[in-house]
Amino acid sequence: MSAVTVENISKNYRIYTGPSARLKELIFPGRNFHQDFWALRDVSFSVKKGSTFAIIGENGSGKSTLLQIIAGTLTATKGKVELNGRLAALLELGAGFNPEFTGRENTFLNGAILGLTRKDILQRLPEIERFAEIGEFLDQPVKTYSSGMYVRLAFAISINVDPEILLVDESLSVGDIYFQQRCMHKIRQMKQEGKTILFVSHDLAAVKNLCESAVWLDNGVIREQGSAAEVAARYLAAITLKKDPYRRIKSSNVSKAFANIEKEQPVDLTVREIPNVDERWGNGNAKILGIKLLDEEGRTPQNLYHGDSVTTRISVQFKQAVMKPIIGIIVRNRLGEEISGVNTSLQNVELPPSTADQIYTVDFHLCLPVLQPGNYYLTPAIADGTYLDFVVCDLVENALSMTLQQRETVYGYMKMTCQIEIKQVRLEPTKSVDS
Repeated sequence: MSAVTVENISKNYRIYTGPSARLKELIFPGRNFHQDFWALRDVSFSVKKGSTFAIIGENGSGKSTLLQIIAGTLTATKGKVELNGRLAALLELGAGFNPEFTGRENTFLNGAILGLTRKDILQRLPEIERFAEIGEFLDQPVKTYSSGMYVRLAFAISINVDPEILLVDESLSVGDIYFQQRCMHKIRQMKQEGKTILFVSHDLAAVKNLCESAVWLDNGVIREQGSAAEVAARYLAAITLKKDPYRRIKSSNVSKAFANIEKEQPVDLTVREIPNVDERWGNGNAKILGIKLLDEEGRTPQNLYHGDSVTTRISVQFKQAVMKPIIGIIVRNRLGEEISGVNTSLQNVELPPSTADQIYTVDFHLCLPVLQPGNYYLTPAIADGTYLDFVVCDLVENALSMTLQQRETVYGYMKMTCQIEIKQVRLEPTKSVDS
């Protein structure tokens, strides 16, 4: 059963050069003095009841417009939206608030709009106050609020009106890191309760972690839809390729990591096997030939424990010259969450510029941290540029897996290094009954 059904939604805005053009169109019916801008074109999808659905895309792709149409705050030019359940929406900053009203008054106003009685809102008010944590400002006009206070109150109201469908836009990014964590925890809780959530975000890690399905909007049209992990990977690949892969970067000195490499090596260390390929993308200027895991004796490890020293060997072949090669690894858990990552740039190892058909083989010597026992997946990548500005040449999702055995109990994802010191144990004197 679908909680949200979007059928052929299109949204057109008329763009006028000025007031005179608008006036001319009124005076001369049948003649156009405007340009049509289609923010959305024939967008269709459905969201299953109890699922979490992501809408991703670049700025200006139509994400917020679509969310407003679903929420009912904006009318579509064509198409229709069907909702099956009570909806609460956290849209752009300040949406749904009367700036002259206090936070408390806006709470009652928003609740009434959603069909709650005054008694219902009064019952929920203590929890709204607790979650928002804006104290005495609840009785101050919201026009005096900071952006963070706006978001705190808006989110607190949205989650406490018992919605069956929750729409969440990018506004959560305004709050501080602790509030964002609380919001994400609450979203996960609502997900477990079977609520339907539509989530708009540029945070692809959050999308892959929270959402089962996703749709990718590109200039108002659906470019991809399907599982959140697949759509997010293709979107990331596409926006990476938009950057100019050809940069004028001055060649620098070869790093010390290459100082001892002889021109002719007697042994070919090239790895030419990739055990698994879930997804692969990049501009093709370089290609990952292979990846493998080695123990201290140069063999494939059978059992791995925390503290073990392992080597991840990656071989890359360049299809054309790359001025600033960066080779790295991303480590993910079984849920696809990024646990850690390392690359040559982060380690201050500067790879020399490559030529076409050249092959680099790089060893990453790692000491395994104390992680929760289970399966982990290595994603190798080769890029061109710097750590902050790069273009992916080739990335192979989950190319290699490794299984960590349990040596000691780990709570959560990893074990923190900790020493406990008891400073004092004090027994308070018993008070006399007569005193």
